[in-house]
Amino acid sequence: MIEIITMPQLGETVTEGKVLRWLVKVGDIIKTDDPILEISTDKVDTEVPSPFEGKVTSLFAEEGETVEVGAPLLELEVEGDTPVNIPEEQLENQNPRKEVINKVKQETKEPLKEDVEQNLSPIVRKLVSENKIDLSKIVGTGTNQRITRKDIESHIASSKDEKTIERSESTDSDSKEQGKQPIPRLRKKIAENMIMSKQTSAHVMTSVEVDYEGIEQFREKYKEGFKEAEGFSLTYLPFIAKATEEALRKYPIVNSSFDLEKGEFIIHEEVNLGIAVDLNQKGLLVGTIPLIESYNIVELARKISEISNLLREEKYKVDNVTGSTFTISNNGSFNSFLTSPIINQPNVGILSTESVKKRPVVIEDLEGSDSIMIRHVGILSLTWDHRVFDGSTALLFLNSIKEKLEKSDWKGELE
Repeated sequence: MIEIITMPQLGETVTEGKVLRWLVKVGDIIKTDDPILEISTDKVDTEVPSPFEGKVTSLFAEEGETVEVGAPLLELEVEGDTPVNIPEEQLENQNPRKEVINKVKQETKEPLKEDVEQNLSPIVRKLVSENKIDLSKIVGTGTNQRITRKDIESHIASSKDEKTIERSESTDSDSKEQGKQPIPRLRKKIAENMIMSKQTSAHVMTSVEVDYEGIEQFREKYKEGFKEAEGFSLTYLPFIAKATEEALRKYPIVNSSFDLEKGEFIIHEEVNLGIAVDLNQKGLLVGTIPLIESYNIVELARKISEISNLLREEKYKVDNVTGSTFTISNNGSFNSFLTSPIINQPNVGILSTESVKKRPVVIEDLEGSDSIMIRHVGILSLTWDHRVFDGSTALLFLNSIKEKLEKSDWKGELE
C-alpha cells in the first residue's frame, strides 16, 4: 500500500517549516524512525523521522521550499493491501504544488537531480550560475556547513557593497577591515521570535529581593557530596524551579496561554518548565522539563543538567524544546543584577534569576530588635503579560516564590 508522510506540527504555534535537506531519495528503502529530511521552523531545526518502513516512491517538496503543516512531504510504498492512506485526488487538491508532484511521479525511480558534491538546492545552483560565484569563497551556515540560499544572497549583497566602497572617495578604513557576514539561522530565528513576542504581549517587569542565606548554608553543607555523586554542582536554580512550581499551583493564571486574536485562553493543568539555555554565546534555546511537580530538588537538578547538555551538544529532539507553560532564564549565572527578559511565547510570564551576592541586610529578631548581618541576597524579576493579569497577581506570585525560598526546610530533599 501507499503511505503519505505529511509535514508534522513541530510545536503548538508552528504552522509551517522549510525543507533544509532531504536525507533520502526516490528508490531508497527506509525503516521506521529513520530520518528522512531536515526541517527548519521558527522554533527549531530538526530531523523528521519516518513513521513507516518501506520504499520511497515520490518526494513532494524541494530543498529550500516552505511547507505548511499537514502538507504532503513524501510517498512511501509499504507492505500490505490496505487502501491508500490519502487518496490521489485528495492529495493533489490539498497540495498547491501539483506541478511538482506530477513531475516527480512521472520521473523514473532514479534519484532527483542534485549536486552531490556541494549538496546545493536547485535555487542555490541557479543563483550560483547566474552570478558566476566562486563557492570556495563561501562558508555555509547550513547543517554540516551546507551552503544555503541565504549564504549566496548575503555573498551577492556583500560583493555589491564592496564594489560600492571601492568606488567611493570617502572610504572608511575601519569598515573595510571589519567586513560583513550573513546572519546565522539561529540568530535570525531568535530575532524574529523576540520581535514577535514584544509585538504580541504587553510586557511589564516586577521584582522582589530574596534572602538565600538558608539555601546557601544548605548548599555549603551538601555541595561536595552532591558533586561527587552527580558530577555537577548544586546551584540555586533547582530550588528556584521547585518554588516556582508551587507558586504556579497557587496562581495558575501565570501558568497559562493567551491568544487574543483567536479568543483562546488556556490555564494549563501541568507545569512544563522551560529553561533558557545559552549555547556558548552562539544563541539561546529554551529546553522543556515536563511535569516538574513530580521531581524533588535532586531530580530537578539532574533534569536541568540533562536538558542543558542536550541543547549545547545539539542532541535534542523537538519535544525537548517545545511545550513549555512557563519559563525561567538563569541570568544570574552570568553575574546579572537585574534583567527584564522577553516572554517565551505562548507563555504569559518568564522569571529571571539574578546573581546572588553577599550584602548587608537588616534583620529583625523575635523581640523586634534590628541588627545588620551579611547575607546571601539576590533579585528575582518577573516579566509578565499585562493583557492576562495585573500587578497584584504578579507580586503575589513572586512573593510566594520568595517565601518558599526563604522559609522552607530543604533537609528532606537530600537526607
